[in-house]
Amino acid sequence: MTDHPFSLDGRTALITGGSRGIGYAIAQAYVAAGARVVITARGKAALDDAAKNLGANAIARVCDVSDHAEVVATVDDAWRLGPIDVLVNNAGISPYYKRLEHVTPEEYQSVQDVNLRGAYFMSVEVAKHCFEAERSAAIVNISSMAGTIPLARQGVYGAAKAGLDQLTRSMALEWADRSIRVNAISPGWVESDLVSELFTSRHGEGLRADIPMGRVASPEEVAGMAVYLASDAASYVTGTVMLVDGGRSLR
Repeated sequence: MTDHPFSLDGRTALITGGSRGIGYAIAQAYVAAGARVVITARGKAALDDAAKNLGANAIARVCDVSDHAEVVATVDDAWRLGPIDVLVNNAGISPYYKRLEHVTPEEYQSVQDVNLRGAYFMSVEVAKHCFEAERSAAIVNISSMAGTIPLARQGVYGAAKAGLDQLTRSMALEWADRSIRVNAISPGWVESDLVSELFTSRHGEGLRADIPMGRVASPEEVAGMAVYLASDAASYVTGTVMLVDGGRSLR
């Protein structure tokens, strides 16, 4: 433990889906805590803009986490820049607001490939490097309350996030003896363009009423938990799924 247990000074973090939203807020928080960050996303223009805004301690790498070859190449490249101390599996999609019977096989597969398969193989590739180098690491998976609470028209997304929660526990169990901690954050509703539009509708009024704190979270409120789980302050924490949902799961 350091004198400043929440410090990430001198550490390197690989953050998927780091060009916007929760991923970008985590990158900002990590840089502020002293880390160097490698952010990935599929869109190069937004990714380059994000890295520029983050400053000299940020590096951008294009990566589609649903493509295994790109995952392997990205981890190898990031490791050459400096051993990875923290992995944040934030990349995720939830594009299909549909009843289950209307989801196509292609839509189902795309959600699983990004939200679950991508996080799995990104974690495995980072872990392999850590095992070989005999280094410790922290993995932070960004899950969702949809993995715990069934949400209408979000069943496929929720199933992927439930799988990610269980994968978090399995990785934590199998890798604890090799000094890799694995935890997940399960956010509730978080501010975004989509959520802003949703919560101004009549349906949104009902969703807001279900949140005991009466509001949606900012991305920065999720990022704070990500700093904790990556830091020495959480050195004895592994296999947890931390809710950041304003009390929504209590309903």
